[in-house]
Amino acid sequence: MAIKIIIDEGRNFNDNILITGFHGIGTTGFIAVKYIVNELKAEKIGTILCDGQPPFITTFENKISLPFELFQKNKFVFLVPQFQPYRHEFQPFSETLVEWSIKSKIRKTILIGGLDSRLKKKDEPEDNIRIIATTAYQKKFETRLPYLEDGLFVTGPIALMLTFYEVKKFPAIALLPYAESSRADPLAAAIAIKEINQITKMDIGVEKLIQDAEKIEQDLSEIILQTKEQQDMDTKDQGNKRLYI
Repeated sequence: MAIKIIIDEGRNFNDNILITGFHGIGTTGFIAVKYIVNELKAEKIGTILCDGQPPFITTFENKISLPFELFQKNKFVFLVPQFQPYRHEFQPFSETLVEWSIKSKIRKTILIGGLDSRLKKKDEPEDNIRIIATTAYQKKFETRLPYLEDGLFVTGPIALMLTFYEVKKFPAIALLPYAESSRADPLAAAIAIKEINQITKMDIGVEKLIQDAEKIEQDLSEIILQTKEQQDMDTKDQGNKRLYI
């Protein structure tokens, strides 16, 4: 199954930090990375194409916006997945992205996901985030954040990317703020962005994200509904094979 990463010529990613997140719990990862890219006014530098390309596009500032786009600003590279890859492409998509980042001499990767808020214990401290880090990351970088408790599971592209990074002995960390599982959760995304500021020394304000939380939630609900309708059509066409997570 072919996954192609198409990058503008002349780009240098040596010692860059890769940041991405997907449409998991609370749509937290996508909201966070999309917001950071917009706030930084990062430059679009490429895209990822799949055999099972999601049949959606949108527009931004009168330009076509594709499902999986790459952006760069200073020493940061961002993958913005407008839509979730099809389930049957999770593994090749994740593995190709990991191999590309290592080959491109990326310094480390920061992944953004969400942790179901129902898992948080009532007597738990005010910590609203958990992390998972590869062995290489733990050896190379310090972190003050609490790790995910034993016995809890992460699924989807983030889990696969962490798997491949662990095997390749590459430094990667996943930020998992507690998020609402039943809706888009911009407030959880704001927590992740604050931690990214700490890790990377960026200074991305989250006030706008918090103020516009209700509108962002409504807009994403419409997108999720559209993709769910397409999912139902694909499921029927594929003999009831589930394609989305």
